[in-house]
Amino acid sequence: MTSHAPIVRAVELANLADERIRLVDGERTRDRLFQGHLSWRRLRSGLSLHCSDCQLQDFATQTEARPHLNFILFLQGRSEVSYDGRPFTFGTSGTAGEGVTIALNEPMLFARRARRGQRIRKVSVSLAPEWFESSGFDGQAQLKALLQGNYRPLNVMRWQPSPRLLTLAEQVLHPGCGNRLLENLYLESRALEIAGEALSLMTRQPTQAVPNLRPHEHQRIRRTLELLHSGEADGWSLEDIAHEVGCCASTLQRQFQAAKGTSLFEYQRQRKLQQAREALERQGVSVGQAAWIAGYSSAANFSTAFKRAFGISPKQVRARL
Repeated sequence: MTSHAPIVRAVELANLADERIRLVDGERTRDRLFQGHLSWRRLRSGLSLHCSDCQLQDFATQTEARPHLNFILFLQGRSEVSYDGRPFTFGTSGTAGEGVTIALNEPMLFARRARRGQRIRKVSVSLAPEWFESSGFDGQAQLKALLQGNYRPLNVMRWQPSPRLLTLAEQVLHPGCGNRLLENLYLESRALEIAGEALSLMTRQPTQAVPNLRPHEHQRIRRTLELLHSGEADGWSLEDIAHEVGCCASTLQRQFQAAKGTSLFEYQRQRKLQQAREALERQGVSVGQAAWIAGYSSAANFSTAFKRAFGISPKQVRARL
């Protein structure tokens, strides 16, 4: 990234994104957040395109994400995000790229953590419900299943992008048309081609129906999440948590899997690993202390799990301080 690349500061971020993004870390309006090229475009009603080719600084953001179907092509770098507290690390540390599809079926709090020195190159195509309705696709059974995520509030799929998709992403990052109208038409055609090929990959995969949760079951999951995020349930067994929320262990496990797309303890494991990473970066704790925060008695086992989750070892995180 050259020193002549554009700089995006905190005060400019919300205007660029055209959405209510809140900075929760690095809030000084003169702070440098990105250096490079960053764009959000609404190509037509319900169809938007976000492109990033930039170097990151340390900051965190939050926004209220509305229902949409999102196709993300990561060409370089990783992205640490969460939906209603459920953590994910997307992207690639190599050259193969990664494709991610996110079907969000109800509003959720979306949070992102950026790391200083990280390079990110990605393209994101977002289709909102109004795009499907205006395009006449809302009645298609397969698309409905994708949008509803088999009745889950959030459905996430990872896939290997084809060489054609990677080429399309590069074209979107560097359109070079000059004329704004022609450029928008060019980008819209490429965005729809990206969405079309990604949808084709998804519809070829078998799906299994997941039971819809009743209102009181959603309330049970919310109470479970409160216990996990408050730390009150640290060290509890599945049976202890189930007793606290008024059901048996097997019922809680099934309902949690349906609501969050992962098991309760895998969710807790990923959340605690994220806490350990933040302690390493912000407080400079030792690897042993970070292992304890994440609930590991063995620093070696913690390091293995940490590297599998984030693509970097705890010692490498501490070395950046």
